[in-house]
Amino acid sequence: MFRFVIVIFSMLILVGCQSPSDDEPLQGTVVNIVDGDTFDVNIQGMGDERVRPIMVDAPEICHQHDPPECEPESYGDEATEFATDVLLGETVYLEQDVSERDQYDRLLFYVYVDEDRMFQEMLLEEGLAEVVVYEPDVRYEEEFYEIQDEAREQEKGIWGG
Repeated sequence: MFRFVIVIFSMLILVGCQSPSDDEPLQGTVVNIVDGDTFDVNIQGMGDERVRPIMVDAPEICHQHDPPECEPESYGDEATEFATDVLLGETVYLEQDVSERDQYDRLLFYVYVDEDRMFQEMLLEEGLAEVVVYEPDVRYEEEFYEIQDEAREQEKGIWGG
């Protein structure tokens, strides 16, 4: 009986010492904005990583490394300013879908500014991005298209006349 109690007690201790599950979102602080849909996050336990929010594409801006003839797309500056206002210096929560990184080695996440407010939804609501689907990362596809359709109907941002 004593051995049984020791085994059970040991199992309880081990269960209590397990690391957080893979289902729990990562947490980090946004330390740099590249543009409306790319930014750097200091992720707890990982350091600084470039992050690309899944399923949205904001208009492009020109960067220092771009050729002099580069012309920013309409609303690119607005999307970048929006990302800066909403994200820079803030704690974000990062939810992964299927893919870990894109072709440019950026981490792919659904990005939350608080428990129930996703950055992608905010960009789409303002008309500062459009939905772009790259399978297999499609968890919120239907919801994103609904938000985009509403912004388009209201002629917000890139959908304006």
